[in-house]
Amino acid sequence: MNKPIVASLVAASLLPASAWAEQNTETVVVIGRSHHADTLTQIPANVAVITQEDIRKSGAQDITALLRGKSGIQVSDTNSGASFAMRGFSGSQSAHNTLVLIDGRRLNKADLSSPQLGSIALSQVERIEILSGSAGVLYGDQAVGGVINIILKSTAREGGHVGVRVGDFDTRGAYASKSGKLSDYWHYQVSADYAKTDNYREHNAQDSGVLSSRLEYQRDRERFHAVLSYFDDDRQWPSSLTESEYRANPRQSKSTHAEDYGHEISRSLDIGYQKGLGDTWQLSTSLQYSDTSSSAKSWGTPSQGELDQLTVSISGEKLFAPNRGEEGAWIVGVDYANNAFDYFSQSAYSTTDRDNRQQRMSVFSQLHYPLSSQTTLVLGGRKSRVTDDLTDAATYPDGEQLKEHASALELGVNHFIDEINRLYIRGEQNFRFAKVDEQAYTSPGVFGLAPQKGKSVELGWRQEAENYQIGVDLYRLEINDEILFDSSATKPVSGSFNGANVNADRSVRYGGSISGQLHVTPAWLVVGEYHYIDAEFTEGDNKGNALPWVAMHTATLQSTVHITRDVLAYIEGVYTGSRYKDGDNANSKGKLSSYWLSNFGLQYELEQWLTTFRVDNLFDKQYPANANARDAYYPGDGRQLTLEARYFF
Repeated sequence: MNKPIVASLVAASLLPASAWAEQNTETVVVIGRSHHADTLTQIPANVAVITQEDIRKSGAQDITALLRGKSGIQVSDTNSGASFAMRGFSGSQSAHNTLVLIDGRRLNKADLSSPQLGSIALSQVERIEILSGSAGVLYGDQAVGGVINIILKSTAREGGHVGVRVGDFDTRGAYASKSGKLSDYWHYQVSADYAKTDNYREHNAQDSGVLSSRLEYQRDRERFHAVLSYFDDDRQWPSSLTESEYRANPRQSKSTHAEDYGHEISRSLDIGYQKGLGDTWQLSTSLQYSDTSSSAKSWGTPSQGELDQLTVSISGEKLFAPNRGEEGAWIVGVDYANNAFDYFSQSAYSTTDRDNRQQRMSVFSQLHYPLSSQTTLVLGGRKSRVTDDLTDAATYPDGEQLKEHASALELGVNHFIDEINRLYIRGEQNFRFAKVDEQAYTSPGVFGLAPQKGKSVELGWRQEAENYQIGVDLYRLEINDEILFDSSATKPVSGSFNGANVNADRSVRYGGSISGQLHVTPAWLVVGEYHYIDAEFTEGDNKGNALPWVAMHTATLQSTVHITRDVLAYIEGVYTGSRYKDGDNANSKGKLSSYWLSNFGLQYELEQWLTTFRVDNLFDKQYPANANARDAYYPGDGRQLTLEARYFF
């Protein structure tokens, strides 16, 4: 464990210890990061919520399976863990441009690895909030294409559950949770989840476990929470396949990768405190710390890594009533992050030895000002600075310090036409700083990657009646100096493989979506979504070319029917349109075919028992979860049957 970060953690813990999520399914406190603008209708943005009822009806076994059913989210998976792209980013960049939160705490990592969604047991999730579009003012770095915020269940609900699951590919697992009351103001929760599976492909067995404990205090306008979590994931990594190998037998893995694996152990602490000061001020503070150790072997090369991440946030919010009693809010805050990443790998041909540090400091402010009883103006801004201290035996043997800064502004209007119709328009800037290991692998003469910066404009309409909802959204997203890996760039001096991380040419994404749901009868619900993205390079050698791994058309259609009071059936279709292979910036490799995936679920509920049967990829469709310009294919999972039983007490 890194001693400077531990020292920082101890010092920070002495603060009156950001926004903390209220456990209420009708609020979006963390997405809004305001205790005033805490409902969907008060946020001038495209925000959707997967409720606890939605989760239960879907029968999904994990968060990844649940999110695959959202057409605005495009998934990439190299059979080592999924990453999610929103608003037109390639598979290799998806994990760095979509921000994932747990109760407002960042799950994104300071290195190039994807957020570990396996560290969150779906049985502990209350709801998932999905903000499509930029959130640079509220969250800064990496909140470019969208934000996925996972809200965990409250300790205020006394009771618990135990469950077991079995399925194809030798899948089995068990989980348990118990929450209770220690006193009138103190509550607790403890939970455990264990899963073991061989997965669809050969040499892809996985063994993982999650332990979590939570303590909460609530009295009037004062709240406190502390969460301790432990996650252990050990997974074999199968090889990529050529197109001919993929079509002949997508489950196979080459013997050359028979020893490849990844093993990650993560420990995290999350502390939050909130207190009302007087009648109009609310103070929120938080501290999050995580320590992740990893070991792996890829292409026969062993490696070890250590990632320590510390984040401290302090914010205050003032309520006011400037216009005939209509309430507004002003929020101002400071975020600080200190990340350390140590990495070592050695093969017969090269050695990589990195000891990198990154510190970020940000100030932000957002104003919700009521222009009338029907219209609210939203203004905001953020200023961030980052310092990278890099030591790399190959590229920065004597060490190098890099400093950068970025800012974001926001202007939005939310207007209620009447009780069921709402319009919004919003413009917002966004940015992303280079990861510490991206900075360590650049072409000769390039000392530091510039921050990626973008501008987003969007317009939306919502109509919400008693039996139906419908929404339409349009947007334009422009990205400058996008940070990505270019296989054609000159590799660093002493670099172990071709290519380098670069600031790419300007790109623009135009898009829109239509979504809705209809209660055909009290027992029959139909939900549908369609998303369109036209994403292309607008400068440089690839001007006019489509961005790779971005499907222009995606859609979902879901239907839920209560066959009887105790039996529920769920069916889902997910469409992904044709797209170019990941990394094919020149659009020279031809497009991958479009495909539909279908999932089916059946539930039976009897008193305190809930039994779920689910079939993923019902028609056993063969499709690539990832395919890149080097003719490397990673197959998506074939048909899988799973049976789960849960008992509530």
